[in-house]
Amino acid sequence: MKRNIVSTTKLAEICGVSQGTVDRALNNRPGISPKTKERILRVAKEFGYRPNIHASSMSGGKSMLIGVVVFNPNDDYFGDLLNKLEEEFAKKGYSTIVMFTHKNQHREKECIDNLYHMAVDGIVLCPICHGEEYENYLLSLDIPIVTVGNKLEKLPYSGMDEVQATTDALCHVISNGYEKLVFVTTAMNLKNNSYALIERLRIFENITKQYSLETEIIEIDDIEGIGISDGQIDEISKMKSLTESDKKTAFVCSTDIYALRLLPLADKLGAGIIGFNDVRSINTLAIKLDSVAYNVTASAKAISDYLIDGNGEIPVIEHKIIKRGSI
Repeated sequence: MKRNIVSTTKLAEICGVSQGTVDRALNNRPGISPKTKERILRVAKEFGYRPNIHASSMSGGKSMLIGVVVFNPNDDYFGDLLNKLEEEFAKKGYSTIVMFTHKNQHREKECIDNLYHMAVDGIVLCPICHGEEYENYLLSLDIPIVTVGNKLEKLPYSGMDEVQATTDALCHVISNGYEKLVFVTTAMNLKNNSYALIERLRIFENITKQYSLETEIIEIDDIEGIGISDGQIDEISKMKSLTESDKKTAFVCSTDIYALRLLPLADKLGAGIIGFNDVRSINTLAIKLDSVAYNVTASAKAISDYLIDGNGEIPVIEHKIIKRGSI
């Protein structure tokens, strides 16, 4: 849906001047008094004016560029998704511009502003920011945006059904006789958007309560998606609740990044382990790790169809439990 963004015609009407005068003020051209220029710029800012750079872009008003804004380059999940997105966009003659936020809200907004001024034809965003004001800002850009990883209420989202996927993962674990489940996740800053992790933890708590299972939640300090540090693994390995437990225990890791790092410890403790996202390196290195997989190729195609072809709503992406013997 088109958003009402103030035009130069409207600015001229509000300020009681000609469009030529507005143009001189906005583009810092001569032939305008400082007082009039100051008033026009003030009104433009007040009404959220943005230059219509899309209309003057090449290729019939299109830049043939799609922007992608994600956390960082170290996460295999983003790496897999970026590869498939680039493939899908390239099939349709589009180039991809990738920017990294490093989980910094200010940087995320900078990335989006930069992409706007590059006149991209669409944006794929894994958002850290959230809230009504932020969503209204994104909508005001009048650029198609699809979110991945974390949801925003007013924008389309591409991903699996987190509730069903987490439920299926836990049923897989519980059906194998595990009596104690340890959920491993990053320490969540609720000022940031952590939709996927919050949903996985919420379902974990609900289902383990239904089955009256013993549980433990371990929050780790994850720096830029790199995973669990050696020091943190050492601390976890010394936890009495794990080393002295006589119950059949399984680690449920909110991402494969954590599961891969904890796999040797799980083996040492005789514990089961499962992760989320089924990242490419698990298959490449033939690692025996169970994981919740979702169809990255289908997600990339759905995003491409929506952003470039304007195809309706984005479907929920199918998921499945990949069983390799770690549970």
